[in-house]
Amino acid sequence: MKATFALSAVLGLASSASAHYTFDKMWVNGQKQGGDNTYIRKHQNGYMPTKFKNTPSGSITPNDADFTCNKGSTPAPKVMTVKGGDKVGLQQAFGATGIQHPGPTQFYMAPVGDATTADIKDLDWYKVSQSLLCKSGTAEDLRHGLWCSWNEDNVNFIVPESIPDGKYVVRGEQIALHGAHVGEAEFYYACAQLEVTGNKATSMPGTSVKIPGVYKQGDAPINFSIWGRSTSYNQAPGPDVIPGGTIRGSADGSSGDKITVVGGGGAGSSSSGASQPAASPSAAAQPAASQPAATKPADSKPADSKPADSKPAPSKPAPSKPACRRRRRRV
Repeated sequence: MKATFALSAVLGLASSASAHYTFDKMWVNGQKQGGDNTYIRKHQNGYMPTKFKNTPSGSITPNDADFTCNKGSTPAPKVMTVKGGDKVGLQQAFGATGIQHPGPTQFYMAPVGDATTADIKDLDWYKVSQSLLCKSGTAEDLRHGLWCSWNEDNVNFIVPESIPDGKYVVRGEQIALHGAHVGEAEFYYACAQLEVTGNKATSMPGTSVKIPGVYKQGDAPINFSIWGRSTSYNQAPGPDVIPGGTIRGSADGSSGDKITVVGGGGAGSSSSGASQPAASPSAAAQPAASQPAATKPADSKPADSKPADSKPAPSKPAPSKPACRRRRRRV
């Protein structure tokens, strides 16, 4: 009896961590760097998402000051040194083994004097990367595996060669859209600390934004319905990617899993070996999505696709019934 209960608790923990997540480990060019929160700021929101509506008790909204690096975040002890063209990834915490929410991933960088002591309030943030669709498919497929980040256990980006050397706070996020049709897009995010070396740029390209403030509750990209007939995601949340930043995939997935450099800046890595100029399909530059944001889910919607409301999690998840789609744990 005790053994059965213990096994159920472990299964519940793994499923919850896979359904909801945060990030606490860093990878650079395929190599793990340090341990938990060595280079990534620790926060107090556990694996719970940030939402505009029906926010879990004790959590925050995208309008709150803590939306910058998540609730109660504190500096990490170390700063990772990288160079332009390096691939940096933030890996899921709590043993999660893959993202299984549909939606884009994005990265912002903010120049600072000292990444371990910087006050993250009122920084100037530059969007350096976004990841969209890496496959084409049906409207049903858009709810699952078309997204570049689907089943990956990390969010990642290429450090631009178009930015100056120096220290940065880096914000990585995945925006889950399974509840966006009712105004409940879910934000999963954390901040890392980097020092960039070897670049030749003397100033930041592009336009900066403030976080919080970059997303508004009524923005079309975060109210997009994946339950209609759309097979593409024609707007990305927030501003354009800066010149020299990168876009993985495309709005309709027709380019495959390819990384392109915005404006033809510094060469980034690519799964297909391509590095070509690209335009950023951001909310500021693209027409509204063809699918109404408030579209009601079709009858064919899987019963477990929309997560049930969940109670707030501690800094480490407690055993609980998973709020979202269950992921088979590795044995």
